[in-house]
Amino acid sequence: MAQEGVIKFDLRHTQQPLPEQLDLSELEAWRGVLFEHGLIGQDPFRYDGLGYGNISMRADPGGAFIVTGSQTGGSSHLEANQYALVMDAEVGANRLTSLGEIKPSSESLTHALLYALDPEIKAVAHVHSPEIWHNAAALGLTTTPESAEYGSMDLVDAIKALWRDGKLKTPGVFVMLGHQDGVVAFGSSLRAATGIILNAHHQAIFGVPTSPGGDRRL
Repeated sequence: MAQEGVIKFDLRHTQQPLPEQLDLSELEAWRGVLFEHGLIGQDPFRYDGLGYGNISMRADPGGAFIVTGSQTGGSSHLEANQYALVMDAEVGANRLTSLGEIKPSSESLTHALLYALDPEIKAVAHVHSPEIWHNAAALGLTTTPESAEYGSMDLVDAIKALWRDGKLKTPGVFVMLGHQDGVVAFGSSLRAATGIILNAHHQAIFGVPTSPGGDRRL
């Protein structure tokens, strides 16, 4: 599989603080839940020691979204300067325009695609879970092919095809076979997207679902 943590898209980034009116509190809270479960994090024995996982929320009715910054997985709590605002996305051209004191996550192109596919999608979470990834078939989860590596146009095309064929719909989740342990969920809220991940993680470990929308007490 390809090297992790590398931004593969054409990024036009402006280095400046985020607009003060952006409220990051809910995004930070749900990121914290995923961090507590080890679904976002950093481990010296995994992925060459690089940080993993990211989460975003739609910032306006258009395509803009706020996403965790590149290589922030190892921090239990993030400050505003560790988030980026993706203002415009040209997915077909493999190009993003962003601002912030940090560059957006290397998986931001996938987030941008999902927001473009359905205006009802308000949040996207990309986590790493060996438990879900290795049990994708048993859990009945949709998968993208091993040839579709993270951050690539092949992955974009694979997700588009799944959406077109009705194999993905909101809320939803899929496993990226071309991205070790990579799982993406999306929904109409941060609670919905995160809940799908927590439910799948719980099922993969214990074989039973959690309550609808996930359970923060797991």
